[in-house]
Formats: sequence, structure tokens, C-alpha cells
Amino acid sequence: MGEASYEEMILDILYVDGRISKAKLIGVLVGVVIFVANLIFLVPTSLRGGVLPFFITVFICFLEIVIYYSICRGVGYLIRKFSN
Repeated sequence: MGEASYEEMILDILYVDGRISKAKLIGVLVGVVIFVANLIFLVPTSLRGGVLPFFITVFICFLEIVIYYSICRGVGYLIRKFSN
């Protein structure tokens, strides 16, 4: 397994075959919206509870972002595969 540079990893998040993927872009935008919503509503409440609730909230936020990004990529793949 080869080592990828940070630039290659960042480009892999949005690009497919040298062009920006709409599904990946939507997944990133949904992830940003989830991050901002959790930052506004959940993080201040969890900080009042202590360190453990804060880290649990951050971990759940990360999982939500990964799940929604994967769903958007999967839907984009299915649309691209079956639209031809």
C-alpha cells in the first residue's frame, strides 16, 4: 500500500477522473452543515457535561459526517452506473 501525499488525499475527496464529482461535493457540503449544526447545538451542551460527553459528541459528529458522505457517494455511483 503506497503512501499518498496530503494533496492527493484531499483531491481524492472531491475529484473523480480529473473532474469534480457532484455527489462527492454534495457529501462534503452535507458534512459541513452537520459539523456546523453540531458545533452550534451539541458541543456547548456537551462541554458543560465534562470531557467524556464532549469526546463522545465529537466522535458521533465524525461518524455522522462519514456516513452521510458515504451515502452521497453511493447514490452518485448508482446514478452514474444506471443512467447510461
